Amino acid sequence: MNRITEVKIRFIYLLFLIFVLIFVVASSMRYYDKLGFYEEKFEVLQSGWQRVLPDGSKKRLFSTGESVPEKELLIERQLPQDVPYALTSLFIRTVHQDITVWIDGRVVYEFKYADIPPFNSKIPPISWVRIPVQKDQLGKMIRIELTGRGRTAENTLGGIYFGEDVSIICAILWKNALQILAAFCLMFLGIGMWVEYILVDKKKGDERGAYYTGVSLFFMGLWLGCQIDARQLIFNNILLLWNLEYLSLIMIPIPALLFINKVEKGLCQRELFLLSFLIFICDTLIIFSAGVGIFSFAELNLPIDLLGLITAIEVLRSFYMVWKKDKHLFRELTWMMGAYCTLIGFCIIELLSYMISGYANQGKFLSIGTIIFAFQIMHAQGIEYDKVQNEKSKLEISDKVQAEFLANMSHEIRTPINTVIGMNEMILRESRDDAVLSYAQDIQASGQTLLSLVNDILDFSRIESGGIKLVPKPYELATVIHEINSMVRFRAEWKGLQFEIIVDGDTPAVLYGDAFRVREVILNLIDNAIKYTEKGKITLSVTARSLDEEGNSPVQSKEETGLSTAKAIELQIAVKDTGVGVKESDQKLIFQKFQRVQSGWSQNIQGTGLGLPITNYFVEIMNGHIQLDSVFGEGSCFTAYIPQWQLNEDRIGNYEERYQKQRGEKKDFNKGFIAKDARILVVDDNELNLRLVQNLLKRTEVQITCAFSGEECIEKLREENFDIIFLDHMMPGMDGEETLKKIRENAFENRYGKPVPVIAFSSNMLPGIRQKYVNTSFDAYLTKPVDGNELEKTLYTFLPENLIRKRTNEEYFQTELKKHAIVEKEEEEKTLDRSTGLQYCMQDEEVYREILGLFRDSSDEKMQELEKAFAEKDYSKYRLYAHGLKTTSLTVGAVKLSENAKKLEHAAKRVVDNVEKEEAEHYIAYNHEAFMALYRKTIQEAREYLQ
Repeated sequence: MNRITEVKIRFIYLLFLIFVLIFVVASSMRYYDKLGFYEEKFEVLQSGWQRVLPDGSKKRLFSTGESVPEKELLIERQLPQDVPYALTSLFIRTVHQDITVWIDGRVVYEFKYADIPPFNSKIPPISWVRIPVQKDQLGKMIRIELTGRGRTAENTLGGIYFGEDVSIICAILWKNALQILAAFCLMFLGIGMWVEYILVDKKKGDERGAYYTGVSLFFMGLWLGCQIDARQLIFNNILLLWNLEYLSLIMIPIPALLFINKVEKGLCQRELFLLSFLIFICDTLIIFSAGVGIFSFAELNLPIDLLGLITAIEVLRSFYMVWKKDKHLFRELTWMMGAYCTLIGFCIIELLSYMISGYANQGKFLSIGTIIFAFQIMHAQGIEYDKVQNEKSKLEISDKVQAEFLANMSHEIRTPINTVIGMNEMILRESRDDAVLSYAQDIQASGQTLLSLVNDILDFSRIESGGIKLVPKPYELATVIHEINSMVRFRAEWKGLQFEIIVDGDTPAVLYGDAFRVREVILNLIDNAIKYTEKGKITLSVTARSLDEEGNSPVQSKEETGLSTAKAIELQIAVKDTGVGVKESDQKLIFQKFQRVQSGWSQNIQGTGLGLPITNYFVEIMNGHIQLDSVFGEGSCFTAYIPQWQLNEDRIGNYEERYQKQRGEKKDFNKGFIAKDARILVVDDNELNLRLVQNLLKRTEVQITCAFSGEECIEKLREENFDIIFLDHMMPGMDGEETLKKIRENAFENRYGKPVPVIAFSSNMLPGIRQKYVNTSFDAYLTKPVDGNELEKTLYTFLPENLIRKRTNEEYFQTELKKHAIVEKEEEEKTLDRSTGLQYCMQDEEVYREILGLFRDSSDEKMQELEKAFAEKDYSKYRLYAHGLKTTSLTVGAVKLSENAKKLEHAAKRVVDNVEKEEAEHYIAYNHEAFMALYRKTIQEAREYLQ
């Protein structure tokens, strides 16, 4: 699913708003001609009325000129005799008045307003009264009595409609169309801002005013909708609408002030918060008064309007303070100030209109003002979002540069470590001397630890964000302790310290958890002890206790262990030293990153101050904690409490004896496996890589099908089923991710009806790249050049068990002897390193010669492609061709050629990405000919070697 962004939310909501507007207009206009709206099957009874005076006399009443408000008004006239349309009703608009209607001397309608709790008002609301008129009542005398608030005759007679129901309703709605549209727009905009806050801002922990803007706009729309003339025709509960009119109005100031505080970045926060609190108290008193009947909302209209006026004044004052204190912020808020000035201006126009013409233009000017205000606010929010996005883009670029730097550093550091580990692996495979094997196993454990430490330290930001994940699996506690003893005993004794390990014999032997992190915790605590201890003794104590009744449980659930009998235990690891100790006042600081306690001679000790914080982090993500007991000048004791699962009832006893026994039971070499019936598909645009995979998997006897592109991969999947797909990530045309997407869309399955596993091949070594491939639905990830053991391990992991048969001893030795055949040819090559090539060909000379031959045969085509891309300055293709040559040349042992291809690939990438483009182009132009000469020399040496 694509990531939700602010731009997408705003675009979707705008489309939704447009749809609503079109729907409202279309549905309103479609049948107006049939409903009688265009024909106006009604009339406004503004003439022919007489006023009945208290003494019974009558006076002619005109719709104009009677501008004196009357609290009691009794009028009468004769109903029309003949009408050209079907008569249905008489509509009368009352404004805070009780009403009684007589036709032909008989009361046909009477409404006397009474208090109705809650929010009982002592003043009737503005409402429409509908009075059915029968045909036999035409031409009769109608008398109307209005009592209550004073109202002019002009306003009274302008609100009496006579005619068909539907036509009258359509006319009233059309007259209020602008206010209705404005009210719905504001409410929808407010809801849209809430949605944006919930889906975007809340997840990021940054409101940026969207929440308060949405609340303000919604209540503005609700208030506008509740006070329009036609509100009763939309929602019939007039009393509820009248109360909502005031309730929504008093709800506007507080979110508006909080929004202003947000956009002004708290510059006037104290005053805005104080005013918000005072308004809250006033709102509470107003609602309480109306609720219990002390004063109605209508009677409190003046205080409510006063609160709105105070809010407007405070907004203007805060803008003025921003102008005085921060000119730059003031310029950024220009659109915001314009929006509020627009709203205030139209409020003044609306007030003047009411003073001049009463209710004639009620809400029209305010509707226009609020719509303009809402869109100005949205525009201002859009500007703010764009600014945030620009800042975010800059940060992403900075993070990308940092990631590339760390990747390059990681590569430079990892290369010699990998060489040491690789050479040591050959010792483990070939040596039969127990002493040598013991040393090699210690080197292997230390090398893997160093490699993992380098990966974590170079990407310490992952620790900051919780990016380091636990990798739980069953492990032998005796093995962990033995490896720790091998790694730290020499350093402790070299410094003249005694080192002792005490392990409780009743400690469970087989545990489930992240063994590497447990080992890291112990190593870091011991390293810290050695660093700060000049003489004396360091003691490592290991014991455990049950957690069935109390304590934190392990991070992993019991189901993850695969055993229902697993028991939760707490591993207790104590490292005690006789060093300098830690002052009580400093004990809280030592677990904070980049903090080092300065005490006496320890000031000269070098370090980053990350050791104990990293250790504490590891313990915490395993649901544990660290306890420190220290006396300054005498020493310290760090105790780590780590919950783990106990998988069986075995006890560790003597840890060294158990380790030696376990080591003797394990096979010290990998015999491999055979999978003759397995079918795999390997997809790569480079034929050399395909041939390499074929040869690396030759001893497994799997059936391998090759494809040179993503398109060919999809075709072959349609033709037959495969058990595994190995897919190159970077290919011309349809790359690995696009091909994977097609595979998942087509739901290709293996022979057993399950989704076929897809393994990614990639040369990318950037931090987090493995997680990236897993997140894009790849089942696993292998780096190039492909390591034969990792390839076999991955194949073994993902193939169904019934397709795999482990090799016998005879099969194993028959294959291994071929690798050690004596090569009579003396190696004198300068650009080809046979040993490196054999390393990537599983030490098989026959495979190496075949791969080298393919490398030689494809060289002419590759050279032409490079020369053409260079001549046409097509750096995108040039980068792709250099990338392919980087991997293939390293596979055959042309290390120097591979390194130069890598440099040219990175230069071409900078040209494509427009990063230091000119310098990168000069670099390619200056080095291309020398690179091609080196390529030709390498091919010549390959020909001589193959002869």
